[in-house]
Amino acid sequence: MIKFFRKIRQNLIMENKTSKYFKYAIGEIFLVMVGILLALQVNNWNENRKLNQVELTVIKELKNDLIFSHGELDTINMYNQRYLNDYKLIKTYIDENRPQDLTLNKAFDVLDIWEEPYLPTMAYESLKAKGIDLIKNDSLKRHIVTVYDFNIHGQVENMNEWEWSFNQNTTQKYMVGNIRRDINENLARPNDFEKLKKDDEFVNFLHILILMRESTMDINNRAKKAISGLIEHLENEIESRK
Repeated sequence: MIKFFRKIRQNLIMENKTSKYFKYAIGEIFLVMVGILLALQVNNWNENRKLNQVELTVIKELKNDLIFSHGELDTINMYNQRYLNDYKLIKTYIDENRPQDLTLNKAFDVLDIWEEPYLPTMAYESLKAKGIDLIKNDSLKRHIVTVYDFNIHGQVENMNEWEWSFNQNTTQKYMVGNIRRDINENLARPNDFEKLKKDDEFVNFLHILILMRESTMDINNRAKKAISGLIEHLENEIESRK
């Protein structure tokens, strides 16, 4: 093609058709510029297509992580509700001045136990590394940030840190000082339950533990609801790309 244009230019010069040569030269420059612009347009289209594919992949990964997190919170709440019921049972024994028995010993066995959810954030960290503006849908972008930074990190993870701190600094003190755990059975017998009933500090501790566990479960349930909403938002975005 280049040889073809060069031959035309040479013929025009040899025939001394200067005006036609200049018109042809301008036309050739115009064609070159159009070619460059088309090449840039194609390149931009390819880059946008690649970014769209990366964005869609991240959205699908976020959805998969959130589906796992939703199920994890369900399972964790099921176990923690059982523990909470046992704490309330201990409180009932104290309030009603019941004598120590096997049921109580089973309840004391889980006094220092709670389940902490594993909520994967790899897809979200990957998104932040790539740049949150990779998500073009502004509403979806804000929704993702809110759920991860507020519901998951700001509430669930921070509450778990508080649970861990309370367990280490307070619960374990009572377990070591007042409770004898049976290593062969799922039992933990209070050294002197009658004395423990009258221990105001222990009773206060038990009330705080119950309230804290109820708060943890409430936060988990709110996070689960928020996650459900985000999963639906992500699914709608994926569907709109088809």
